[in-house]
Amino acid sequence: PPEWCRLSTDTAPSFALVQPIPDVIPLGETGRCVCGWVSPPSPQTRKRKCTVYGSYAATTAQVEVTICPSCSARHVYAGPDLRELGLFNFNNQSIYTHELLNSFTSRITAHELPFHAFVTTVAREYLEHRSPVSFVSDDTFRKVWFSFARVQVLGDSFACEICGPNPRCIIFDGVTAGFDETQITSSLKPPTVIQPGAPVRMSVR
Repeated sequence: PPEWCRLSTDTAPSFALVQPIPDVIPLGETGRCVCGWVSPPSPQTRKRKCTVYGSYAATTAQVEVTICPSCSARHVYAGPDLRELGLFNFNNQSIYTHELLNSFTSRITAHELPFHAFVTTVAREYLEHRSPVSFVSDDTFRKVWFSFARVQVLGDSFACEICGPNPRCIIFDGVTAGFDETQITSSLKPPTVIQPGAPVRMSVR
């Protein structure tokens, strides 16, 4: 998890962005493919062009990859994890800084912020800083952020700074990272729905 929301019980590490970003991003000891295949140590590699997206600009680089034997017919490559560099490897072609992705996480937990609004502000920063590469679309960033959130080790380590891990009362003020309309089913309910048998607290309105 990001530094600002870490608890004393969290053991998963967090990584700051390594500056400058290498012109050739190494594969490291092993690579992993989307199919789950993990390369043996020190495999034969090749370089592919990639784009690294940050908070203010994007840069082009090269990333070392190795061919996945399980997906060789489709020419799929296994690539590096890159977390030690403070980077998130989305698909070996598009790489995003933890700084950028954590920035969205921080903002949606502090105030209401749709994906479109965040993408718009970042795109403006790219223009302001004369980025040679434009920022990505709403749909692309949404896929990237949810993929990044999925691999973070968050567990059940939630706690209030004042009340501890089990507050007597929790108030939800809405859903920030909402569901796509294709995922809406009859079983999906907003957090404000009162379930049968829920405790009634007379001192709370």
